[in-house]
Amino acid sequence: MNGEEILRVEGLRQYFRNGRNWIKAVDDVSFSVKKGEILGIVGESGCGKTTTARSVIKLYRPTGGKVWFNGELISAGAWDERMAFEKAKTDKNRGERAKEYISEARENYRKAVDLSRQLNKKYPSVTEIQMIFQDPMASLNPRMTIKEIIAEGLRIHGEKNEEIITAKVYDVLKKVGLQPDHANRYPHEFSGGQRQRIGIARAIIMQPKVIIADEPVSALDVSIQAQVINLLGQLRDEMGLTILFIAHDLSVVKYFSDRIGVMYFGHMVEMAESEELFSHPIHGYTKALLSAIPLPDPYAEKRRKRIFYQRPEYTPEEEEKFALREIYPGHFVRCTELEEINLRREREKD
Repeated sequence: MNGEEILRVEGLRQYFRNGRNWIKAVDDVSFSVKKGEILGIVGESGCGKTTTARSVIKLYRPTGGKVWFNGELISAGAWDERMAFEKAKTDKNRGERAKEYISEARENYRKAVDLSRQLNKKYPSVTEIQMIFQDPMASLNPRMTIKEIIAEGLRIHGEKNEEIITAKVYDVLKKVGLQPDHANRYPHEFSGGQRQRIGIARAIIMQPKVIIADEPVSALDVSIQAQVINLLGQLRDEMGLTILFIAHDLSVVKYFSDRIGVMYFGHMVEMAESEELFSHPIHGYTKALLSAIPLPDPYAEKRRKRIFYQRPEYTPEEEEKFALREIYPGHFVRCTELEEINLRREREKD
């Protein structure tokens, strides 16, 4: 890591409409990733990990918040400005400046919508950010050969020279541990681990700077998981990749990641360096996750105490007081200002 920020996500919101209601899949998530860093994101199924990844790579258009890549704004939503406009129209305490207040809020909302449209038009996708999907078979077209699958990105971006395409496909196949003669086969002819290697080859052929690995080993056997993880680590060193690594297995995340972010109910609730998070978990949900890691010693496993976490119910006004705050250098927890003071005291005692 050289300390230079390559990806920054600020206040990301991804809501989906269900009739008249909104389902808040990701709600006010912020984080940054440095060049060459591996940031692990963990959390239970449905907490918003994959939705966050898909919003960053622009498979989903963000409802709110902003995403920067290499210092350049690539996507933005208009939810906050929309809510400010709605509040301005219904606010009973707006006084004599009522019309001016509403007009200003409306103009801010219009500008935010225009910015979002311009960015979607300018950056319909970001080639330098690529994604490895969880289920390799579901993400590979069964009617295309491996060469066609891997080369698809090159063809979309204008490469027409067949010799160059073939050479690049053979090169990435060797990098991921496959043979050039595999290029003319179809996905169903490969094992699960080999299919995931094909998915990795498809991602790295575009020479990306950031790889988003969405649970790339969850569908694989333990021995194959280790091979794929080591392959990703090797490619990171060879190509100078930055990796956003999403997984359920906390042991794998600890081994592979430089920093870890914990997601719960669409929020980033805790973030710290790998060793720091495992040594000094602060948020109740993080403690519950760590207590669930099985131990290889049967006697220690018998004595292991599980911690159960139940999410408290908050009113919308109370929710607004929560933010990701730095409790200890580099260690962030989602809490209120009052909780921040108490948590800092407790952390200093440790």
